[in-house]
Amino acid sequence: MSTIRQSMSFPVPASPKRREPSSSRTNFSRSRHLVPGVAISPEACIIGGNESQNMKPRIGNFSVERFRSFSRLKIDGLGMVNLITGRNNTGKSSLLEALRIFASDASPRVISEILWYREENFGEPDEDSGAGAEERPSQISSLFSGFPSLEKIREPIIIASNGLKPPPQLSLSVGWFSVQREPDGSRRLVEAQSQIFSEADRIAALVIETPSGRRVVALDSLKRHMPRRPFLESWIEEPRIPCVYVSPYGSEHTAAFGPLWDKIALSDREHDIIEALRIITDDITAVSMVGGESRSQSRMAIVKLRGQSRPRPLRSFGDGLNRLFGIILSLVTAKGGLLLIDEIENGIHHSIQSDVWRTIFRLSKLLHIQVFATSHSWDCVEAFQKAASEDPEAGVLIRLSRKGDEVIPTLFRETELAVATRERIEVR
Repeated sequence: MSTIRQSMSFPVPASPKRREPSSSRTNFSRSRHLVPGVAISPEACIIGGNESQNMKPRIGNFSVERFRSFSRLKIDGLGMVNLITGRNNTGKSSLLEALRIFASDASPRVISEILWYREENFGEPDEDSGAGAEERPSQISSLFSGFPSLEKIREPIIIASNGLKPPPQLSLSVGWFSVQREPDGSRRLVEAQSQIFSEADRIAALVIETPSGRRVVALDSLKRHMPRRPFLESWIEEPRIPCVYVSPYGSEHTAAFGPLWDKIALSDREHDIIEALRIITDDITAVSMVGGESRSQSRMAIVKLRGQSRPRPLRSFGDGLNRLFGIILSLVTAKGGLLLIDEIENGIHHSIQSDVWRTIFRLSKLLHIQVFATSHSWDCVEAFQKAASEDPEAGVLIRLSRKGDEVIPTLFRETELAVATRERIEVR
């Protein structure tokens, strides 16, 4: 009977070597048609090293196995600013989720937020439903390819990148445990042994293995976004590098921007935000967050306009300005880390998207932030290409396409993307 303790370190099992679909590069000499080849949530990343002087992408390549729609996915040659395109159900949002999990070292809080956002936090059946634990549907099953029942999860999810030193790899699997009471009265999860524990006594748990060690999180604790206090398998998150996720609908309430604003208030980054907002409204001279002094009064963003004595709520300007505020505020608070934006074009008129992308490219380079954004929009692709043409080494478009059960990534550098946009070759 082995006790799982936080201080114990277990090697991550190496995944079996298999032939993986590698990233494809476009070849326009053959055909003009491609062949497949905010809710805002800051989280802690573990991508290590002080690389402020090194402008290479923190994640140069990225691989995922058995995660959602990806049986195996490998992408080589990522850039500092990456636009992910593809038809519906090709895994664009899933790729952002894998990046979030990887960057946060598989934080249970981040996993819970992902399940909640997709409405996959439906919980477990009642204990008196009569179904065995292994046969019950589980919220965590939706992360594994094929949505298997708990008893059929045999192989772990593997998320890795070889572009970092040391090359991090993490795995997620499901294990079965029982509760052991310690002499001091505390309780601890231990690996269940069928000859000792009955099925009713067993608890399903998420087993997270990383280079830093092994963690076990009871599945029912994910429903509360925090681990159960009686268990001592606590998972302490140590922020190292910021990683910020912007949802497709991240402009609904400016109160959500408060914690991000506090990180950059009265710094030079305020000027960057004002300059970005002027892309839409040139009269903006200042921006701030006010309120929050009491529970009944939430915080809100306000702006000062040239020629007007009183500030106005940012929300009164419509979705576009609020969406842009959320994106740029998230960008400047992700200094040195990752920014993930789902459906970046939402709420932003096509006529200003080139200027928005130029701002993202400039701040990405200035603050060493690697950006991953998704889009369905041709206007967004064209705007991205225009901005990338001014910094050709930074921008990469990644088109995901489905071939049978596999998702194939096709990469476009700026020169290839310029040809695609000029010739109206489909890259979405």
